[in-house]
Amino acid sequence: MAGYTLKIVRSGSSYYEIWEYEKPIYIQDKFIEDCTTDKVDEMDKEKQKRRNFEELSEYEQQERLIRMSKTRLEAKWRLLRIIDSNFDNKTSFLTLTTKNNIQDRDEFCTKLKTFIKRFNYHVFNTKKSKLKYLAVLERQKRGSWHAHIMLFSVPYVPHKELLDVWGHGAVRINKLDHLDDSSNAGRYVAKYMEKGIGQELLESFGKKSYLSSRNLKKTEENKIYLKEKLDFDDSVVLYETKYTSKIYRDGRLIDNPVRYLKIKHSEEN
Repeated sequence: MAGYTLKIVRSGSSYYEIWEYEKPIYIQDKFIEDCTTDKVDEMDKEKQKRRNFEELSEYEQQERLIRMSKTRLEAKWRLLRIIDSNFDNKTSFLTLTTKNNIQDRDEFCTKLKTFIKRFNYHVFNTKKSKLKYLAVLERQKRGSWHAHIMLFSVPYVPHKELLDVWGHGAVRINKLDHLDDSSNAGRYVAKYMEKGIGQELLESFGKKSYLSSRNLKKTEENKIYLKEKLDFDDSVVLYETKYTSKIYRDGRLIDNPVRYLKIKHSEEN
């Protein structure tokens, strides 16, 4: 029976993450990180019609907020890993705002997608999608949408040209060359995007919490079965913690203790 006790994810070239499970996880298992019994029961129910947050009862609102809190954290970590996997010395952080108070999400998304196409052509002189980007939408206090965008491998573009290509308001762009370590990039940028992720989950239920191009490098993930516990020198362990996940197996929910490690990557490891 195929299964695994280790999940290894490598993001970029500076570190990789390891999840070491006490009990093997098999293909037929329903693996749930920090999941409640109620949530497991929902898996066997017919999918209910999605309602707006305001249409839910107080209890249902609390349940959704709990689920969204977990989803928000997962989205933040996915975001962080994508950034770390694609970060280079031409990476920049772009913010687009509108002069008009655009409160309709679809209207703003249409303008954003048009900008991405125009900017791609402006930089690469082709309609073929070459632009590497990652974007999160966020509402301003006035209710208008704006976008935070990570641009990867994009050469310098004068601010005036960016204003012309956007054409709807202000543009702010910053290079991230001040970071002392590329592994800091994901954490540095994710904190600016986390608020937008939370808003998207609450206000745009069912929508993607972030937008990204298809040409980004993916994180490398491997799952293997290993009887022995891993042992690392303290000098390469960046972070370590333990927690309890859940496995839904043979009709019941069982605990599966996990050791999580973040390991510095080097040629010697």
